[in-house]
Amino acid sequence: KKVFPVLTVVLVVVLGCAPGGAPAPTEVAPTSTSTFVQPTPSYAVEVTKDIEYLTLLLRDAPVQKLDVYAPAEPGPWPVVVFHHGWYQSKDGPMYTSFAEELAGRGVVVFVPERRSPCSTLNECAEDNGADLREVHESWDCGVRFARERAADYGGDAGWVTVFGHESTGLETAFMGDDLREAWDAFATNRGGPPPQTECLADSDSARVDAFVGYGGDYRFYEQLGESERDLWALTSPHGLISRNASLEVHLVHGGMDQGTHIERAEEYHQALVNAGYDATQTLLGEDAEWKIPWSGPDRETLIQLIVEVARG
Repeated sequence: KKVFPVLTVVLVVVLGCAPGGAPAPTEVAPTSTSTFVQPTPSYAVEVTKDIEYLTLLLRDAPVQKLDVYAPAEPGPWPVVVFHHGWYQSKDGPMYTSFAEELAGRGVVVFVPERRSPCSTLNECAEDNGADLREVHESWDCGVRFARERAADYGGDAGWVTVFGHESTGLETAFMGDDLREAWDAFATNRGGPPPQTECLADSDSARVDAFVGYGGDYRFYEQLGESERDLWALTSPHGLISRNASLEVHLVHGGMDQGTHIERAEEYHQALVNAGYDATQTLLGEDAEWKIPWSGPDRETLIQLIVEVARG
C-alpha cells in the first residue's frame, strides 16, 4: 500500500472568520504568529459567502447555500469541493479555517452546506432511504456547481477533487453522473423515494476525479440487512467498488481515531487496490483525532496531500 509520510513542517493557521451576508468577495490577508512559520507559497484569499446552489423539493424547505474560498491571484487554480461531516455546518470554525488555509495554498475551494436529516442508520433507511437520497443529491449539486462556476473564481474544472470530512461525499464521487439514474431505478423498484433536490447549476457534469476522505467508518453501511441490499449498493463504500474505475481514492485517519475505523480503512484500501483503483492510505500522528487537525505537522500533511491530489 502507498502511505504518505507524516511531514514535520510547522505552519500558520489562518483563523480569520469569513464575513457573512451578500456574495461579494472579501479579501483575507495571510497572517502569521510567532508560533508558526509561514508556508510557501501563500496567497491572500477572497471569500464569497452564501451562494444559493440547491433547492430542496420538500415543502417550505430552505434553499441551501455554499461558500467559495479562492486565491486573490489570477488562476487557473485546482478545484476542491469540501464536504462537511454529518451534523456539522460549513460555518463551523473547523471548516472555515481549513478552507481558507487550503485556498491560500493555491486552490479554489467550494464548501456546500447540506442538511443531515436523519440521525441513525435505521432512520436514514426509512421511506426507502429518502434522507440518504437528499444527502447524495446535495453532494451531486455541489460538484455540478463547482464545475459550472469554477472559472468565475479562477478555478480549472478540468480536474475536480472532493475532500470529505468523515468520508462524506464518497458515494457521489463513485457514482458521478450515474447517481440520478441509479436512484431513479431504485425508486422504480421500491416505489420511492422521488428526487429530493433541484440543482441550481445543472449544465455541467457531476464527475469526480479524486476523493480524499478524512476519518469515517468505511463499514458503517454494512449494518444494512439483506432486505436492504439494493440500498446497500447505493450507500456502502464496498458496494460502490467497480463504479468510476478512474477515480483516485485517498483515505486519511488520525492516529487517535477509533482503532476499528483505522482497521476498516486498511481493509477498504486493500479492497480498492485489489479492484485496480489508484488508492492510498495515510495515518497521521498519534495526537490527530476525528476532527480536522487545528495546527501542527498533521494539519500540514493533510493540506499538502490535498493540494498534491488536486493538481492532478
